[in-house]
Amino acid sequence: MRCKLHQAVVLVVMGVLATGCTAARIVGKTTLMDDKGTPLPPTPGVTVNFINLGAALEDSLASAQTDVKGKYQSAVLPPGKYTVEAMYPGYVIERATVVLGKHGKKKAPFVLKKIREGSSRSVNEAQEENIPNPGEVKIKPPE
Repeated sequence: MRCKLHQAVVLVVMGVLATGCTAARIVGKTTLMDDKGTPLPPTPGVTVNFINLGAALEDSLASAQTDVKGKYQSAVLPPGKYTVEAMYPGYVIERATVVLGKHGKKKAPFVLKKIREGSSRSVNEAQEENIPNPGEVKIKPPE
């Protein structure tokens, strides 16, 4: 009898493992694009925030960083609706909404586009062209 009970427990455990019952996580990959829209090599250090929209404020935020392959994985998260945002200096912040159940992984890939820099002039160029500094006001006394 004891042997049959042990076999039953082993079968139940194997069944749970075979169905892919995993902790709830959000996973994905980030891709950075240059200013011409060309994908760059994978970049480590992209920050990915997981904001639980239904949690108390102090429990609502978790973060992760991408690895050398540009991939990330959240810590185990409670079920709920999340805003996931990816950010890297010099790139537009991207966001996605993910509904996470009790088990399994949800994918949220991101493509971050480079922020275009406007054409600006150096201080020397501005002085050469007699362009006042922003905020500078030249007041002439009355004659």
